[in-house]
Amino acid sequence: MLCLPLPLPLLAQTQPGAPSAAETLLRRPTDFRTRAEVRNEYQDLEGDGYRNIVAPRFEYAVSPSVALRLDTPYVTYDPGGGGERVSGLGDLVARGVWRAIQRDGIALIVGTDVIFDTADDQRLGYGTTVVAPLMYAAIDLPKYDSVFFPNIQHYFSVAGDDTRGDVSFTTLKPNLLTRWPNKVYTFLEPQFTIDWEHDAKIGLTVELEVGKILSRNIAAWARPGIGVINRNELPQVYEWNLEVGMRYIF
Repeated sequence: MLCLPLPLPLLAQTQPGAPSAAETLLRRPTDFRTRAEVRNEYQDLEGDGYRNIVAPRFEYAVSPSVALRLDTPYVTYDPGGGGERVSGLGDLVARGVWRAIQRDGIALIVGTDVIFDTADDQRLGYGTTVVAPLMYAAIDLPKYDSVFFPNIQHYFSVAGDDTRGDVSFTTLKPNLLTRWPNKVYTFLEPQFTIDWEHDAKIGLTVELEVGKILSRNIAAWARPGIGVINRNELPQVYEWNLEVGMRYIF
């Protein structure tokens, strides 16, 4: 869910009646804490094709304002139409982020992803090393018990297979986290993609994550989504998807 951490005090220091780790997460979403999670995402593609991604993730909080993250996805891709299905390790993703500004009701986070060309098969990754600097804000909306996360990120290739096309696209995501009763939250993520390698064509997907705090250390979620604009015409836009995941906070 974006880069959303789950801040959590040590259990030994927790006082009776104090907010749980996951509850603290919802109140202070820009305080980075060490966490581990796994998600499974199924993407339905054109015809009877599909892509399935199992992605373990570990994030280490160097401090409440600095975090390092590593994703090691395992991907299955079936082009449909009788094409060959392939499975294997996808592109390894490393991220570093820094909370550059923290004010009353607003924070600004900057960082970058580096997507390494590690896929076992060219159909399971970009076929090139990609750098993707990012920036997003967290703006409190106390009237609605929500946080608005405007997000921008640009992806560009820097090295890799010369036979593969260059990567150059920008994503804009006006995300919204809302807290609900009974330890439930929603996270709305519309993603506009401008693909500069495809004549600046614009795509749009919309995903809605519904999550629940299960214990002091654990939260789980389901996230359905749908391609709205230029689905299957851009590689970032699917027909529909469904993601489920679980997160543990140390």
